[in-house]
Amino acid sequence: MDELFEMEKKEERRPKQIGHLYRKLFLLVFGIALLAQGLLWVEKGLSSYYAILKDSFKVVLTVNSQASSEQLEQWAQQLDQKPQVASVRLFSAEEALSVVHHQNPQLVESLLIMGQNQIPAYFELRIPDEAINNIRAFTDNLAVEYEDLEPHYNQQHARLLFYTGLYTKLLRVLGLLALLVFVAFMFLVEATPTEHANKWGGLFSGLLAGGLAGGLLGAVLYPTGLLAEVIRDFTTWPRQALLISLCGLLGWALSKWQRF
Repeated sequence: MDELFEMEKKEERRPKQIGHLYRKLFLLVFGIALLAQGLLWVEKGLSSYYAILKDSFKVVLTVNSQASSEQLEQWAQQLDQKPQVASVRLFSAEEALSVVHHQNPQLVESLLIMGQNQIPAYFELRIPDEAINNIRAFTDNLAVEYEDLEPHYNQQHARLLFYTGLYTKLLRVLGLLALLVFVAFMFLVEATPTEHANKWGGLFSGLLAGGLAGGLLGAVLYPTGLLAEVIRDFTTWPRQALLISLCGLLGWALSKWQRF
């Protein structure tokens, strides 16, 4: 008889335990969603910043001699065949003067006043990602190979470009690994049979936690007046929808796991 009464008490307490589970589940998924939101925003910001740095970085090779147009074309073809060069663009002396005049008219006027009506021809090189870290050795070799060409580039720009790209890729890899771990966890939980699991309540709690995490970030950014601009630059609606869906699936799995 005593054992029967004990079993009845346990059955009466079980729904109460499940009710407590959803509050704990919500807080757990909400914390994970906040961390995920932060990672997504940082990754998107780094990617945008990396694209700007990459687009603006170039190696310029100025021509120090009076080379013929045939010689310049030959050098352009040779440079384009090098694996450390993504693309080559040749600017003649006239084109170089026009480009500088478009970017800085006052500089061209100063040169004309000084009696210099020409700017040396130059090559504009774009470097692939894998060669950025060794840019100094590459330009030194070019200077030795082509005595009439003088390389110019911003060393700090190159270092910043390399490390920004490295951190962006590292953050993406870690985020992907973390996602795979969560998917494996949800798969193992779903494959384990259990009783008294109201998974729909867990799904709703997870979706609510994911939505509130995004709403909290929006509320923090709203007083700055840059909410629309920041959302456009640092996140996308498909990313937000994916994150909220994953939070719902995580809540679904946690409601079945019930280990708190």
